[in-house]
Amino acid sequence: MSKKSRILSISLAAALTATVVVPAAADLVPKDIKVHTGLNVFVDGDKLEPTNVSGTPVDVYLENGTTYLPIRATSKALGAQIGYDGENYGVYVDTLPVDEKASEYLQAYFGISPMKGTVSADTFNAALAKIFGSDASKMTGTSVAAAVKAAVENCGLKELALVYSDEKAAGSLTGVNTVPDGCAKYVAAALDASLASGTWNFSAALDGDTAAQLLMNAVNIAGKGRNYLGMASDPDISQKLQSAWATFGNFDDPTLSQLGADLVIEGASTGYNLKYDGYNANFLPKYTLQYGHSDITHAVQLIALLNSEGIDAKVALEPKTSIYEYMVEWGDPTKAESTPTYQLKPIEGTDRWLCYATEYDMKLEFNTVADKNAFDGIIAQYAKKWDTNTDENGKPTVALLYGAWWQPLYTSTVPMADTENYTLIKDNVIHNGPYSIHPFSTVDGTEAIAKVVKEKAPDLSVDLVDLYVNKAFYNYLTGADHQ
Repeated sequence: MSKKSRILSISLAAALTATVVVPAAADLVPKDIKVHTGLNVFVDGDKLEPTNVSGTPVDVYLENGTTYLPIRATSKALGAQIGYDGENYGVYVDTLPVDEKASEYLQAYFGISPMKGTVSADTFNAALAKIFGSDASKMTGTSVAAAVKAAVENCGLKELALVYSDEKAAGSLTGVNTVPDGCAKYVAAALDASLASGTWNFSAALDGDTAAQLLMNAVNIAGKGRNYLGMASDPDISQKLQSAWATFGNFDDPTLSQLGADLVIEGASTGYNLKYDGYNANFLPKYTLQYGHSDITHAVQLIALLNSEGIDAKVALEPKTSIYEYMVEWGDPTKAESTPTYQLKPIEGTDRWLCYATEYDMKLEFNTVADKNAFDGIIAQYAKKWDTNTDENGKPTVALLYGAWWQPLYTSTVPMADTENYTLIKDNVIHNGPYSIHPFSTVDGTEAIAKVVKEKAPDLSVDLVDLYVNKAFYNYLTGADHQ
């Protein structure tokens, strides 16, 4: 679902408007209501196609100036959870997001197999142990509330729960299904901390979907999950990007910086990135691309462009110091202007130059693999310089995003469906504590890097990581073409 405007708009399709008489529920409303049907509802620019729980289309109608929308369909469109209490005529709507990939994430990062049907305490406790260690607090009982209590105790909320008085807990539980004895303060704290959803039936037996969501929420609260700013569709994502960028500063590891420079000087690599592990996004590789750039305005515009294409993604920003060889066809290096985030330095004894730039890797975990696959075409059209869309000075002759490059850099750690436009290279990752450098190479170029590392930094080792890189950057890496 694209989020173009972050508004809920309703239009009346005049051609479809009709006046009908609808029988209402006994004694709750007047026996006959005159309504207008055929209303079109748009959520952030996308037409809502409301259905009931069985998937049957249901109508939206207007009665006496009030528009009536099906709550299930509307909640789903707005990303909210919904629950029903038929016995007490209750409807519960909770804006806590549902992570549709929770089971997939738990399996990928913690080795927890997908849970289905009723989940036993033993199964849930085994999952807790994989996330929080063998001494993790255990679930005692079989209810959702019992699982929530165990999650609270493990993810860092135990002390919070214990400060809740009976009165305070009751206030947080207003409008929530019955909570078993002994669990009220834990469920209340879980709701206030967005660990649990108010739509859950806390007295019911724990089921696989609820267990996965609860564990994923606990992982996030404990700081063991994804590390990201928000969704591309978030109305404040531009502000979050700018705020994150403003906190980035130069960081260095002298040992790795010297080694990286040696790799370039020896011709083993065209450059490298220096990164800090604490910024890792921890996204699901299947859906993720890493996009490198140096200008935050470009990132803001790119995210808005994705929204215009109806593509949503989780967005993370990882700072890096990028050092790479400057190519003479880019212009006279002696005339390049230095800034606090960009500088050219000559390599002593040669006519070659190195760029030192403060840049970022923007990680994008797309909602679908299809959206991930569409990224290359979007960049090629809107954010890349070609000989055919630039003048003799390299200035675009067509409208492109601010800061468009000849060789935009985006990579995937898993194979891409488009083998023609993505090529396998290697990320030669070299760690020194929490810092790492990432000199890229062709598959055949790893031995040259390993040789330099062995000679210049024998205490360090190289971990090879597969990267599938776009064609333009591969051409730069191999020196085959400037574009």
